[in-house]
Amino acid sequence: MVKNENGWLLFALSLMMTGSVWSQRTCGTDSVHAHLMGLPGYERGHLDRLDAVNAAAGDRIECDAPLLIPVAVHFQNTGIPVDCAIEMALSQVETLNEDFAATNGDLTEWVASQPTMWPSIDNGESCISFCLATLNHPGGFGLNQGDYAVTLDQTTGDNDADWSGYLNFFVRTIGGGTLGYSPLGGNGNGDGVTCDPQYFGSVSCGGNTLSGTFDLGRTVTHEVGHYLFLEHPWGTGGCGGDDFVADTPNTDGPQFGCPSGQTIVNCTAPILWPSYMDYCDDACLFMFSAGQVIRMETYVTQSLQNLLNNSTTSCEEALCIGFDVSLNTSTVSCDGNDGSVVVSIEGGLSPFSYSLNGEVQLNNGAFTGLASNSYTIEVLDSNACEFNQTVVLAQDQPSIELVSVVHEHCSDGAGQIEVQVNEISSFSYSDDGGDSWQDSGVFMGLSGGSYSVDVQNVFGCQGSLEVEVLNESELNLMVESKQPVRCTWFDNGSLEVRATNGEAPYAYSMNGSESSISGSFSFLPIGEYLIEVEDAVGCVYEELFAISNDFSNLGADCPCSLYAPNAFTPDGDVQNDVWQVKASCPVSGFHVQVFDRWGVQVFESMNPEFVWLGGVNGYFLDSELYLYRITFQWGEEENASVSTEVQTGYVSILR
Repeated sequence: MVKNENGWLLFALSLMMTGSVWSQRTCGTDSVHAHLMGLPGYERGHLDRLDAVNAAAGDRIECDAPLLIPVAVHFQNTGIPVDCAIEMALSQVETLNEDFAATNGDLTEWVASQPTMWPSIDNGESCISFCLATLNHPGGFGLNQGDYAVTLDQTTGDNDADWSGYLNFFVRTIGGGTLGYSPLGGNGNGDGVTCDPQYFGSVSCGGNTLSGTFDLGRTVTHEVGHYLFLEHPWGTGGCGGDDFVADTPNTDGPQFGCPSGQTIVNCTAPILWPSYMDYCDDACLFMFSAGQVIRMETYVTQSLQNLLNNSTTSCEEALCIGFDVSLNTSTVSCDGNDGSVVVSIEGGLSPFSYSLNGEVQLNNGAFTGLASNSYTIEVLDSNACEFNQTVVLAQDQPSIELVSVVHEHCSDGAGQIEVQVNEISSFSYSDDGGDSWQDSGVFMGLSGGSYSVDVQNVFGCQGSLEVEVLNESELNLMVESKQPVRCTWFDNGSLEVRATNGEAPYAYSMNGSESSISGSFSFLPIGEYLIEVEDAVGCVYEELFAISNDFSNLGADCPCSLYAPNAFTPDGDVQNDVWQVKASCPVSGFHVQVFDRWGVQVFESMNPEFVWLGGVNGYFLDSELYLYRITFQWGEEENASVSTEVQTGYVSILR
């Protein structure tokens, strides 16, 4: 049953209990409003409110103070414990305040979409805000001063006259797929918004689990929009319907889920589906249009003055509206104890009291002569409105100047650093991480390396300066010879370097490990080599060299040979039955020919893996001495040597 000032409404709930599905948003406000319009006298009053709001909305000016509405939340037969109920109520009020003030985090989606969607529609930032009431509750509900206005099983239906002066949220199971409903234009005389607990707030607790698609508290944002006289964008339905808001495009029905794409048109203009008054999932609703905000603010000031009046005694926040405190801080200089925090106050009820780190101080809010530290500033006005903020006063870094650097020469240990601090107070200096300190900024007898010069004074002013001392030398390397790798099967690269402009003797090393007294390095594969030389006084020079390959001129040191037997016995005893040659290295361009004593060719092959059985044209040759000639190139085909090798000799067939 739905009860309001005009009596009990059975018809509205009967409409809301049919035809809905849980996966889509369904609002019962249209059904409630249709039934209310049939009650005696209601239609005339509604039309009067409609005319008044329509006439006044165009004259709306920016509000300079919040329109604060006190909220009371009534859980009915939900089984949700009080701690969870309060947590749900607080989360719902927080969502309302973010949505109405346009401070919700997903509003960036509107900004990102704006260039191509709804270009003439502005997002509205409302002056309306909400508080979960904590003061001056109606009697008989077991609430004490300071308790949140949250009740469990102490109200029924969706109207309770004892809670006049509040925007009431009645949280109870509705069923039938309806998420919530509200009167179209509330009166603040005990009525309010009704919401199923599965869609209330943004917290799952106490055995209640929020719906996966309606879990951000925007069902109540939608219904509060109705309470503040907003209709669905499609009005009474069809493209001719009117929601009496000029900047919301015409549409003939709701949108569901999370629409894909930027443009959905079902009448004459793209649908403003992100509006809280449409039916999309919570994650895809993130704005009121400017026209919707104007309409709601106008309705609040015209028809809900009773709620605004009650906020001054029911909302703790109301007493502190306009009480703003700011802190101006100045850091502590290197001379110490001269930091400050100055309190500036706007609004509030004087006299004010100030405290610094819990100690009350009778002053005008100016705290001076402070050392670098963390400070908590508290300000109270005579309404007990409190401001509390912690600030950290940092100390300035000293101005450190590098006066000079003398570099070490060939590890002579004669490097020097001089720094000075451009501050009034005296400083101590260290170049060893604070293990030792001195009064002077001059450090002598330094070896090459990186130094961090630290400075400090008695006021705790500290700083550091990084300085590099080099080990200078004219030591160099000259390349005497560099031989590329000239074998694919043998690393025969070499490098010979000679040190210059240093003091002999020299010590050479390659890649930090292999050493040489002469500067010669051999048997090197293709690659890069870091050659380092150190002279007799410790000067060091290093240079990177690359060894490449060059197979066009085969190296004489390549360990390759071609073996050809001088006889074989093709008699079937599996011992030396065939004649073939073996190369110890890869070959290419291979060609073998065998001739008899009269110069007639009896065998030929281009395959280095050939096998000759001692015959020709299917006939065995006689035992005799034969001449062979073999031509080839060392190396594989893609990197074969330029020169062609020729090998000749004799082979005997023994039968």
